[in-house]
Amino acid sequence: MALIGSILKGTAKLGNQFEEKKRFDYSLQTKVLQKLLDKAKGTDFGRTYNFKEILQSTSPLHEFSSAIPITTYEEFYEKWLTRTLQGEKDVIWPGRMKYFALSSGTSGSPSKRIPVSETFIKNFQRVSLTQMLTLHDYGMETDFYEKSLLIIGGSSQLKDMELYKEGDLSGILAGKIPFWFSKFSKPGKTISRLPNWEMKLGAIVKEAPKWNIGIISGVPAWVEMVLKSIIKTYNLNSIHDIWPSLKVYAHGGVAIDPYKPELMKLFGQEVFFQETYLASEGYFAYQKGGNRKGMRLLLNSGVYFEFIPFDRNNFDETGKLRPEAVALPLHEVKEGVDYALVVSTCSGLWRYLIGDTIRFTSLLDYEIRITGRITHFLSICGEHLSVDNMNKGIQQTAEKLGIHIPEYTAHAVKNGKIRHHWYLGTDKIVSDQEVALLLDQELQKINDDYASVRKHTLDKPTVTLLPKEYFIDFLARKGKLGGQNKFPRVMKPEQLEEWKSFLG
Repeated sequence: MALIGSILKGTAKLGNQFEEKKRFDYSLQTKVLQKLLDKAKGTDFGRTYNFKEILQSTSPLHEFSSAIPITTYEEFYEKWLTRTLQGEKDVIWPGRMKYFALSSGTSGSPSKRIPVSETFIKNFQRVSLTQMLTLHDYGMETDFYEKSLLIIGGSSQLKDMELYKEGDLSGILAGKIPFWFSKFSKPGKTISRLPNWEMKLGAIVKEAPKWNIGIISGVPAWVEMVLKSIIKTYNLNSIHDIWPSLKVYAHGGVAIDPYKPELMKLFGQEVFFQETYLASEGYFAYQKGGNRKGMRLLLNSGVYFEFIPFDRNNFDETGKLRPEAVALPLHEVKEGVDYALVVSTCSGLWRYLIGDTIRFTSLLDYEIRITGRITHFLSICGEHLSVDNMNKGIQQTAEKLGIHIPEYTAHAVKNGKIRHHWYLGTDKIVSDQEVALLLDQELQKINDDYASVRKHTLDKPTVTLLPKEYFIDFLARKGKLGGQNKFPRVMKPEQLEEWKSFLG
């Protein structure tokens, strides 16, 4: 029995038991908000919105939401982030912001510069450690705790902007990895710094036989590409021929269901899928055990959460927030309702509208799942198809036809008949019309609004089937291979023109 593995397994067990015994309720969020307000009360933002008075209030949560407007990135950038980027101190968070994470978003979106404070980095390290403690839930053998973690992320090479450094969040965090953890982390600093995805992929494949990987982390499309490249290069039956100890895949960024069938073919034995919710703005949630339906919201990780019901009262048909929209604190949410997520963070983002929608699957453990984006839904005439609806419709259509559809995108068509046009990525030869008919039927079962408008104003959808490589090639053309990049599920007009041009 390996000494290090035994020690780490024992630590994981004790740490996991300690985490479970800690009080876990919405009162933690009140404490988080108070800490954030106290820390930032001397900043320009804190003085502008009277953080000291909010702290002295008998109802700080209510006073906070009443005093400070909900903001989008564009609004916050214009009024506050520009000054921070110019090197001013104490604008939104104490001191000068040394790092900014470039948020990849979806293809066609300009990069956003998200502030990353030293406090954020410390909180991220702590949350990452507690996530590692959950490995005890999977009943791993002692020697598993000595295996390596392969992170398929963006380049760790940061760009020096004189007043600050910017780059992929994984790059910022890579420079802060504790020395004891670097032994277990792959692909290592040299490969991680490579800015070109093809070069990085080649280097990972070359080094793969030297590693003993137990955990893989990354966006599904890029992880799938890495595993397939290794299997093909070394003529393997499965990835377990070279990494027999691989037991956990930590994924996030997109829904895993469209990718899962293909990934399962690459594994030679059981692998636990652990979902995580990590954004450039913070580490928000992770799955606590492989049999859980949702991810546990991290109530004590330096982020204060608020929730706006994603409905017509709070958002217009384009996904734009209405002026009268009201955000709810954690103790007022309900299960089964889609909410737009609003965060205030230990990097100085205040009442910031993330753009994601989530749904609570359990209020007992405050578990959530991501259901889509506030601007990524189809509602040309009141059908209100969310990304969650689309994912389910695509998955059920693929299962009934016995095909695999890992990538797709859609847009609304208004010229002539009103309809949806879908582009689906698959390797199987099937009829466009057959897929369109079945997808339409599945969506009508899933969404009552869609079923209603299909009887009156919305024409039947059209489908264009493409090799799934087209979606990857389009991202490559945009310089968005690897890292946290993913294909947009709903095309904006400017993206659609680029996509059509690409398809010729």
